[in-house]
Amino acid sequence: MGWYQVSKLTIKDVIILVFIVALFIILLAESSSFEKEMKMNAYDDYVSKYTGAINQINYIKINDYTMAQKYLSDFVDTVENNREEAYGLIDSYYKNNSIPTLSDFNRKMDIIDSKVFLDAKVEKYSIKYDKKIKYFFIEDAAGNIFVFKEKNIMDYTVYLDAITLDL
Repeated sequence: MGWYQVSKLTIKDVIILVFIVALFIILLAESSSFEKEMKMNAYDDYVSKYTGAINQINYIKINDYTMAQKYLSDFVDTVENNREEAYGLIDSYYKNNSIPTLSDFNRKMDIIDSKVFLDAKVEKYSIKYDKKIKYFFIEDAAGNIFVFKEKNIMDYTVYLDAITLDL
């Protein structure tokens, strides 16, 4: 049927055409409402999951072993990814007496660098308090000894041995 034959449309043809258009409109409306419902369900799931979790304080008890493991793994990660930043973590007293330059630090790190060092596993640790400062004496799986001088949580400096300390 061409454009020139529009006048020859029968009632049957018009009814079929109206039916097809109505069906298309219904399907379009249903898919739109389905998408809206899915979005609302996703939003409701998100809200129900996180309602009450915002602005809430959750206290977690962290023991000394966990902190020792955290300090050692953070230091090892920093040594591997940014030697200058790792050198910045070295205690100033230790720097002045043992490794005054970054190249000295790099040489020291190259000596102790190994796969076992990279595992950053705490084999032994002990803690000593001096005034308001907490010292973590940590021996890793490779036998390297590190001392972390903690002033506050995650505010620490590092000694690469237990001999050159300013206690």
